[in-house]
Amino acid sequence: MRKKNKNQGQPLIRFSVFVGCILFLLSNFPLSTQSQPNKRYVFILDASGSMTEKWDGKTRMAVAKEKLLQVLGGLPKDVSVGLVAYGNRIAGCSSARLYHPIQRGAASIVSQKISNIVPAGSTPIAQTLSVVGEFLLNDVQETEIIFISDGVESCDGDPKAVLYQLKNSGKKFRLQVLGIDIDPQGEEDLKRLSILGDGHYYSLKRPEDYDSSFKRIFYKSEGEQALVSETTKSNTNLPANSQSQIKILNILPYEDGSESGYILNYEYSGQTNTSYMVQLYVFPEEEKQRSFPIPPLRERRMGDLTKHQVDFQMGQEGKGHWIFRLPTGKRMRASAELWDLTGIPKILAISEEKPVQ
Repeated sequence: MRKKNKNQGQPLIRFSVFVGCILFLLSNFPLSTQSQPNKRYVFILDASGSMTEKWDGKTRMAVAKEKLLQVLGGLPKDVSVGLVAYGNRIAGCSSARLYHPIQRGAASIVSQKISNIVPAGSTPIAQTLSVVGEFLLNDVQETEIIFISDGVESCDGDPKAVLYQLKNSGKKFRLQVLGIDIDPQGEEDLKRLSILGDGHYYSLKRPEDYDSSFKRIFYKSEGEQALVSETTKSNTNLPANSQSQIKILNILPYEDGSESGYILNYEYSGQTNTSYMVQLYVFPEEEKQRSFPIPPLRERRMGDLTKHQVDFQMGQEGKGHWIFRLPTGKRMRASAELWDLTGIPKILAISEEKPVQ
């Protein structure tokens, strides 16, 4: 009988172990193309002449610098940060400048550049947003824009048109606007910019309002020193057993040059991380008095509608908006539906009706 070699089969064992190690590494350290994108922030700082005005014993610029340096110092070292400002001793309406491109670990460099800014000049918001869109935004990674201003557009630009163009071109961003001690009309203008940018408006009436605003922008919850990552953000405040929802947040008047209409903002939450369709229905208020039967979970029949628009979304929860015009002389109402597009499309939820005023 042939004696079995002790080393027989060992090459196969070693190869199996090698393959197992490779699979383990691939599963735990995915390729760079599959990894989660790094969080990206762009700070836009108003360095116009009005930032020299006193605010609670200090200049508005001094307070802004102090608060920005605090928040930049608290960011994780690998966060990508960029800086754009307007004014800064440059006269006229062409003062928007890129002071630092988005770069990983650049918070300390951006802090140094902010410290050297001296306010003077006009407020070219539209030109500034164009600079951000041209040099800092892309259609792959979402960028969080934090815009601090004590006034509205003072040049000939149209910030709303710039934002609308950036969104239509596929740029991924959210615009968070912090308004320093601004009058009601100015706040309404900046609020509309934040809505068009899928973000929020934060009213700063006291220096302390910076702290609460930055906590809402940068942190999961008050007191928790951890940034909301793209992977966890979609699950925040959404229990595992929650029902799908679609909600109309507000409907505001909208103007873009000679055209006027409305902008409707909505948010939704689903049950799985999949693709969804959101449908807008706008109909005359008196149509609700009809007695015809409505199919289960369907808000309107198509023949009753004055306006119908569709939006497609990805992810377990999200936000969006529609801009639309309506005929005058009729009272209108709006509602929205949330559909799951996995497999056979099915309706999941309808919103409460909202008046269009």
